[in-house]
Amino acid sequence: MKFVILAAGEGKRLKPLTSDRPKAMVEVLGKPLVQWQLEALSNVGVPRDDVVVIGGFGYDKLKEFLTGKAQVLYNPYWSAANNVLTVYYALEQLNDDIAIINSDVIAEEAVYALLHPDNEPYAVVDGGVDAAEEEMKVKLGNGKIVLFSKRIDPSESVGEYIGLSYIPRRLRGKMLSIIEGMWNRGELDRWYEDAFNILCETMPMTPVFCTGMLWTEIDTHEDLERAKQIAAQLQKEKVEGDV
Repeated sequence: MKFVILAAGEGKRLKPLTSDRPKAMVEVLGKPLVQWQLEALSNVGVPRDDVVVIGGFGYDKLKEFLTGKAQVLYNPYWSAANNVLTVYYALEQLNDDIAIINSDVIAEEAVYALLHPDNEPYAVVDGGVDAAEEEMKVKLGNGKIVLFSKRIDPSESVGEYIGLSYIPRRLRGKMLSIIEGMWNRGELDRWYEDAFNILCETMPMTPVFCTGMLWTEIDTHEDLERAKQIAAQLQKEKVEGDV
């Protein structure tokens, strides 16, 4: 099983912090986002060789920082589409079970520990938040995820997709075919959750809940301030736990 961090994005809403670096290299309490993730994965027992970071914008800076820390791949499609083609490149390059991790997430280690090998696809969902219009919400049918969308009415949503998910190797070909179909239809302005929606038409995904666990996604400067607060809390809890 490979743990794939999607780090090709530019992070335009975080400018000027991202003027000369990818979003994954934005610092929180003096540490790049991607480093927070690498440390959390390591602390829950993920071997370094099982972590793959896929870059695009600002790739040289990302690769320089990650040398000796993780395998880094350059996604040649990154500027042609939203992150759906970064997932496509990961599936294309890695013939393995894949855990997908958005690089703009900071979370406690217990969240990453939810990622495990399985025969079925799944996505990590926080059922304890009142997901706003901006958030990627999920809708269930018969206990399985049937839709990812920001347009879901909050009353019909069970929570927010937090940016961690899993595709077993047996569905690799199906996912590649789905994304190639989107590509051929010119749907490159879509997100990988749109590919998940097509998958869910025949293979609904299992929700894995992280309700009550600490995490946040960073898209804006306001999000970044919240991430600093959560990171400080995580650091404090770790120090207290080590005493």
